[in-house]
Amino acid sequence: MTPFCSVILSALLACATGRIVRLSYVGCYIDYAGASRDLRGLSTITSIGDYSTTDSGVVSNTDMTHELCSGICSIGGYRYFGVGLSAYCFCDNSYGRNGASADSDCNRVCSGNSAQKCGGPYRKLHLRYRVSLPAKTVVTANTTYWTVTARNDILCLAECEINVDCQAVIHNEQQCLLLRFAYPSTSLNSTTGDYYSRG
Repeated sequence: MTPFCSVILSALLACATGRIVRLSYVGCYIDYAGASRDLRGLSTITSIGDYSTTDSGVVSNTDMTHELCSGICSIGGYRYFGVGLSAYCFCDNSYGRNGASADSDCNRVCSGNSAQKCGGPYRKLHLRYRVSLPAKTVVTANTTYWTVTARNDILCLAECEINVDCQAVIHNEQQCLLLRFAYPSTSLNSTTGDYYSRG
């Protein structure tokens, strides 16, 4: 089972370069209130991709940037990510358990990019990433995609990997669209989700 998972994670990382990602600033939020941590999606995970997590569910990296943290969290299919104390990355599908804080409380620079802010003491800068589909489309009278059920991006990519006709995927919730072309057909213009193409 482990070799299969490793291959799929490698495929996910290779395909992720085809994604067009926009990061949206959510705000500065309180990390701890009592014993409750905000963004605790990694709390039961020991590693994600090539990154190990701490006992408290944090990825620590001396080269931390918004892009690195969003890439880590996208592997797990999380919608939100937060960066804190210059080098820490947090992931989850919801945020704000402990309330908002002033933007000025999240003024530490990221260890991997001094032009980016990465939270502060017991404060995290929260962002959400949104994936845009490529601007190019395919127009044809033939069927250009088919749908399968997949709980996450990794399972969706696995479906594409075993099908020779699949050139790209769009995953949204549990719906996985397998595309015959690297660019989506015009019928998918209003479709949202994570887009990956073969690299």
